[in-house]
Amino acid sequence: MANSNANQPGDGRPSRAEALDVLFNPRSIAVVGASRTKGKLGQAVLALLKKNGYGGKIIPVNPSGGEIEGLQAVRSLDEIEGAVDVVVLATPVGIALDALEACKALDVKMVVGVTSGFSEAGDDGHENEARLRRIMHDAPFYLIGPNCEGVVKPSADLQLTFSPMFDGLRPGPVAMISQSGALAGLMALRLGERGVGINAIVSSGNETDLTAADLLDYLGNDPETRVVLCYVEELREGRRFVEAARRLTDAGKHVVAVKGGRSRAGSRAVQSHTGAMAGDDRVISAIFRETGVIRARESVAAVDAVTALAAGRKPAGKRVGIISVTGGLGVEMTDLAESAGFEVPVLAQTTQTALSQYVPFYGSVTNPVDLTGVVLANPTYVGRCLEAVAADPGVDIAIAIVTFVPDQLFIEALAEAYEKTDKPVLIIWTGSARSDASDEAFRERAVPVYDSPARAASGLAALMAMQGEVA
Repeated sequence: MANSNANQPGDGRPSRAEALDVLFNPRSIAVVGASRTKGKLGQAVLALLKKNGYGGKIIPVNPSGGEIEGLQAVRSLDEIEGAVDVVVLATPVGIALDALEACKALDVKMVVGVTSGFSEAGDDGHENEARLRRIMHDAPFYLIGPNCEGVVKPSADLQLTFSPMFDGLRPGPVAMISQSGALAGLMALRLGERGVGINAIVSSGNETDLTAADLLDYLGNDPETRVVLCYVEELREGRRFVEAARRLTDAGKHVVAVKGGRSRAGSRAVQSHTGAMAGDDRVISAIFRETGVIRARESVAAVDAVTALAAGRKPAGKRVGIISVTGGLGVEMTDLAESAGFEVPVLAQTTQTALSQYVPFYGSVTNPVDLTGVVLANPTYVGRCLEAVAADPGVDIAIAIVTFVPDQLFIEALAEAYEKTDKPVLIIWTGSARSDASDEAFRERAVPVYDSPARAASGLAALMAMQGEVA
């Protein structure tokens, strides 16, 4: 379904790009529904804006006025003097619609609707949806949502959401567009734990006005974006989404997408989530293949793919070199790599000779390399072995597998080996949850780290997609 509110010349609105520029770097934000009561959406939005250091003007809007979170509140939007860049609607649906109507008389560039109760609410929400569309028909501003969790821009200290799942994110090359706020929070949290930096996150919700296609076009054109991660339940503007995705992939950037509603039950579920029609899954898969979009089956696989792509290292081929402190994990990774279309070749004799300085006679230096537990006695050995394998002219991608890491020096040795090569390197650290060692050295360098060979295999598949092939 095409978006009936698409910005057309002469409709009185600024361009989408101009409005989105304001959204991600607003000078002022009004929070309708700002509250002193913990647990309410407006209270959470206001508290997170302040907690995360947003430096612009914050205007709480509450009928009782007074002071909220140390800020002077206004009783209604029409009490605001001058322009306000962004208005957040965090109230029950009826009040939110009244406030949206009031925005038409103000100098507002963007509205973010975290309020629910529209098309996703079935028959009860249809009347609200109809009124929302009537308001937006000639509105001089744009709308994100409704029924969304908001917008995050770490480099601007902007956490315009009620969810704490987006706390502490680092700026970086990944942009995220998600019709599900909770899935956006899950994926952002997991990427943050791995040190993968975030450029921007938009929870797009029902997409009554701005759609994933609009956001993909804008965020993909941002020079700070290397990878765009999307969760969609319906491609509301399929043609524009395809065109934007093709432009990005042609420019050497990457789009990773999770499509919800593949199954019959899943298709029914998205109706009550965002009010979306899921569409034919086979058609979606074909469109993604044609445009170079990397399709992940679910959110965890998407995080694994983005982790590998965000590092920005493109492999020259499909040859994988594997080192492991235990034989079994090396064998499993080898099986997974070969089944995904990669090669695990025997290493060059010079590489095997170099490895023999550190690997005991009962280990293996061919590929996969079985370092054995002996290397645990000397933290630098693992790093030197990774360097040797990465330097092998017959290796395009290097993988290092460690289990329990008892010493911080292990982390630093692997991180330093990562920096000494420009080839893709994946680290599998199966014992990270039990280790006292900090992985800050990995996070600072955005080293791709996984907790199992299976998850690293999702990263490998994404690297193969960089070469224009589907693993």
